Amino acid sequence: MISHKFNTLFIHVPKAAGQSVEAFFLDLHGLEWEERLPLLLTPNEADKIGPPRLAHLHLEDYVGQHFMSQEDFDRYFKFGFVRNPWSRAVSFYKFHGHHYLMSFEEFVHFILPQLIEEERWFYGPQREFFFVDGENKADFIGKFEHLQDDFAKVCTALSLPVKSLPHKNKSAAKGGVRSLKKFGNRFIKRPETWPALVFKAGDKIKAKNYRAYYTPELIAAVEKLYKEDVAAFEYSFED
Repeated sequence: MISHKFNTLFIHVPKAAGQSVEAFFLDLHGLEWEERLPLLLTPNEADKIGPPRLAHLHLEDYVGQHFMSQEDFDRYFKFGFVRNPWSRAVSFYKFHGHHYLMSFEEFVHFILPQLIEEERWFYGPQREFFFVDGENKADFIGKFEHLQDDFAKVCTALSLPVKSLPHKNKSAAKGGVRSLKKFGNRFIKRPETWPALVFKAGDKIKAKNYRAYYTPELIAAVEKLYKEDVAAFEYSFED
């Protein structure tokens, strides 16, 4: 997200409260969601200029793809948020309805690695959003785990009134029809997945705390998939 009005650039890492931050800035700009084009938050069909949703551009892409000048990039406040990789993996599990189709163990071992490879712009390591040639180019990277406190630091840096972020885009933990309707193209058009729904082959745990989904083996598997994030942002399973 780019805001020329407030001289800031927000790097939206998927599943790390990004829509809440965007909603905050839309309100500051007096814009509705349908009017979000000025903040560069629209879908994108041109692979050469970025991911399927421009909201998820990497930091270096704003200049590299000519969305802003190098001069503005250098002087704007650049920030984003990251999330505990083990918590984020559970959020991915629920976000597109996989928890209706398979166990978390199956998701981590067979589906998540494939998603990281095929849709890296969404499921890939968070480090890639901020680092260029091994160097962090953001001015501030907050953490989802203490979102409100860290967002207050962003407001202070931008000389904005400190406000609580609205809660947006929470992964549905219940209500299969609603979840599948929102992201129906992934499953409704794949009849081979329907038996899993009928025979309830999905989430047997149904816990709010991500830690409940893990065995020592799964902790190690997710750490291997997101080792860059664990090192760059100094995360541990218990964080």
